[in-house]
Amino acid sequence: MALPNPHQEYVKQRVQSASPVELIRILYEAAVQQVDEAVQALHSGDILKRGHAVTKTIEILSELRIALRYDVQQEYCSTLAGLYSYMQGQLIRAHSEQSESLLLEVSRLLHTLLVGWNGAIDNLNDVEEKQSQEVKISVAAAAPGGRNRYSVEPEGSPSLVRSWQI
Repeated sequence: MALPNPHQEYVKQRVQSASPVELIRILYEAAVQQVDEAVQALHSGDILKRGHAVTKTIEILSELRIALRYDVQQEYCSTLAGLYSYMQGQLIRAHSEQSESLLLEVSRLLHTLLVGWNGAIDNLNDVEEKQSQEVKISVAAAAPGGRNRYSVEPEGSPSLVRSWQI
């Protein structure tokens, strides 16, 4: 029986526990990594490895295109879909022409998208944190002094500790 690859196990766990937003980040990271591998394979002359890396990147870009939500923001989705198609075309050209400059162009585009996506995730986290703090503040304001406002005890009287143990 083959032993599990720790890196593959880590990736599997990361993907299975990721939110939809995090999955997009994982896809961008994987695409960047595959283009980097294609550049390395181009330098080493490994045509098969370069072809495999280019193919994987094209498949990732297809997954990213499928993940677009046209019902939310059609204009942005159309622009991104066009950019993904452009990058796929550039990858095919880069592989057939053995062009490092085309691979590097796609790498720069993917890096830009990844940085932008990371910024969007940070903004989303900031908004969620702010909303969480507002909820905590409103709960504290609803019960001044941490006191149950529905208590039958008169205001200012010391709180009685009740035990239901017999």
